[in-house]
Amino acid sequence: SLNLLEDEATPQGKAIRWIVCDDSISVQLLENQDPATGNLPKQKHGFRLGGDAGEAQVIRRYILAVFSYSTSKVSPWNDSLNFLSADLHECNWHKNYTRSNFPFGDFDPVGVSCQDELDGNMLLDDYQYPVEFMMVNIRIVNDMNGPLPPEIGYLMDCRSLMLENHLRLTGPLPQTMGNMAGLFSVALLLNGPNFGGALPSSLFQLNYLNTIHIQDNLGKNWSLPANVQVGDDTQLERLLLVRNSFAGIIPPWIAKLKQLQTLDLSMNNFQGAIPETIGDLSSVKYLNLLGNNLTESIPSSLGKLSEIDALILGENALQGELPASIGTLRTLQLLDVGSNELTSTIPSSFANLESLKYLVLESNSLNGTVDVLESMKNLTVLLTRSNSFSGALPDGLFSGTSDNVVVDIGDNKFTDELPTSFANMSYLVSLFGPKNSFADNATQSSVCDNSTLLVMDCDACECCDVCCDGENDGVCDFQLDGRAVLGYDCGAWYEYCVRGADYFAEAGNELLSYTILY
Repeated sequence: SLNLLEDEATPQGKAIRWIVCDDSISVQLLENQDPATGNLPKQKHGFRLGGDAGEAQVIRRYILAVFSYSTSKVSPWNDSLNFLSADLHECNWHKNYTRSNFPFGDFDPVGVSCQDELDGNMLLDDYQYPVEFMMVNIRIVNDMNGPLPPEIGYLMDCRSLMLENHLRLTGPLPQTMGNMAGLFSVALLLNGPNFGGALPSSLFQLNYLNTIHIQDNLGKNWSLPANVQVGDDTQLERLLLVRNSFAGIIPPWIAKLKQLQTLDLSMNNFQGAIPETIGDLSSVKYLNLLGNNLTESIPSSLGKLSEIDALILGENALQGELPASIGTLRTLQLLDVGSNELTSTIPSSFANLESLKYLVLESNSLNGTVDVLESMKNLTVLLTRSNSFSGALPDGLFSGTSDNVVVDIGDNKFTDELPTSFANMSYLVSLFGPKNSFADNATQSSVCDNSTLLVMDCDACECCDVCCDGENDGVCDFQLDGRAVLGYDCGAWYEYCVRGADYFAEAGNELLSYTILY
């Protein structure tokens, strides 16, 4: 408003005074205004969306100046990053950092950077080539302090907004961000306790937006909008809201994001039921709802996720049965329903999960046999600890794989001997089977020889270096972090982070040291 511009104490007032008094590039354009038309001289080539009008450059520099003043409310940034450099084109308002920082590699231009329209080369100005887009990347500890101003929503040529490690940022994202027609990705990570709020509904209506990544922020006021009119032409593929404090229900409108391939809402405070409509996400490959307060039953509509690779529903309060419809997911490689309140048997339809590699069922009240697992020829990780499974393990379990195998079947009611296939597996890196009802000497000596980390009940394993005798709680209750084993911290790239044999060897040494010590 005019009042903000007139008040020289506001970011807007400071910015307009810098434009007309100190910014040599803007002053030159303003002084050469055409007296007949009132137009400013054109830029050399300009920007793809913003055009080449001189007015567009003055406005762009004003917006970036407001952004700088607003986020240095209490004190200046640690590094100015060339912001407010009056003789530099705004594409040169950055510093080049050399460091390892995904996805930039060792070269990381921090601040405002631009790329050309022809071959994607980095540009410091528009003097030789038109600019395709700009990026605002401040992913360093730079002590930005204060709110993001609404003016930032009018950077229509901004393709990417990335802010990370700013503990004194405040307030929500501006509602004006729905005007950023060229925005492709937003990444807000590791920011402070006073930053956050309701995400603008208009953000989800941007046609070009591909990725929203909000993770590990300390603010307590994050929320999704209750209603969003999602258009048919939305291109959002990745929605990651991880380890924040998002609360409320998972809104049904998310199911209208038809291009969504990654949906990660893990480690928040979402509550209520998983919406039945989530099965309409026909393109989703990675769905992670781990560590919320979700209740009621697992919707059978998940069986419609025909492209799904990873389905992670663990650490909630989900009840009832495992839906038989999950057995139709032929592309599924990871299924985690551990640490819930499920009470059924494993559906016979799970025999059709021919691609499944990783199965986490631990800490429920599931029961019956696990015979159906014998058909899962690619299974390499099985975690069923703390259920009520019973009967013998099927003879053909893990017989179809040559990858490293990790098994935790402790605290169930399994009987008889270990399958003969276990004795022939040189790649059985970890086997936890204590607190069961296996027969005496159920563990063949070759299993002991082949396993990197092995824990069984003492009467079921004469050859074990470490065993559970019913008294030594440190051994009987020793438990690996299954989600660390499966590389959950790497998100949709979890398969690149699955732990290998060295991890289990180290855990085995830790357990052996414990038994010697106590």
